[in-house]
Amino acid sequence: MTTLFKSKTWIIALLLTFWLAYDVSASIVVRAVVVNPSASQKRTVPFRSFLPKEIKPENIVDSGGLDVAYDAKEGAYYVSKDFELGPKETMTIEIEMEDVWRIPQAEITFLKEEAIKIVKVLSNTDYFERANYLKNSIDSKLNQVEHSQEVQNPSPGGYISDYRENIKLMESVKADLAAAKTLVAEAKTIAPMLTWKLIIAVLVFLGILGLVFFIVWQKQIKNLSELTEDYGAPEKPRETAPHEEGERRQAKEDKKSGISDIEERLK
Repeated sequence: MTTLFKSKTWIIALLLTFWLAYDVSASIVVRAVVVNPSASQKRTVPFRSFLPKEIKPENIVDSGGLDVAYDAKEGAYYVSKDFELGPKETMTIEIEMEDVWRIPQAEITFLKEEAIKIVKVLSNTDYFERANYLKNSIDSKLNQVEHSQEVQNPSPGGYISDYRENIKLMESVKADLAAAKTLVAEAKTIAPMLTWKLIIAVLVFLGILGLVFFIVWQKQIKNLSELTEDYGAPEKPRETAPHEEGERRQAKEDKKSGISDIEERLK
């Protein structure tokens, strides 16, 4: 059983002796001894002691019959009771509390696994180096917490102090993890933008390529149409020049004259 304590005790004209028993367990026992120093008189001894600020009423396993109340000024709970003690009488008080000064190993493991997942998600992005840096920072701090809890401080005050330092480390770890998750969110935002830019670029390229093919196709159709017209159209009669027409007529007349001469001779 672990026993830790840090308290304030008010006594009116009395002697209060207070000590701690320290052991390794899931609970803490606070022991105090109230003493009536008078050798001849019976007295009422008021007892009041503040509990560590991490302790809440639900963390008290056994109050030892003491009343539990909250002091707003101190920001902590305290236990109190008035004891009727005879001359030189002593009263031993025991308060058992849960050991809330340990960070669960499951929480440490969870944070380490979260850091690993984030680095894997960002492994192929521009954010990888930053994410890996944050992961290394997280691992280093969590390792400090684990080591602190494995090698427990033998001093009750030191035990609580170590826990409070570990809480600061855990807060820093959670801040680093939040920063890493922000990188993931940024990467997820940029990825769709790049995808759309790529899609638009491909569409523009295909549009230009299609336009080029269309222009080439139109030219080929036009050339083919011209060739078809050239081969399919009827041949136009050749126009004869005036002097050629005169020569033809003269040749015909000469031919006729020659035929007439032959006929005359045959007669």
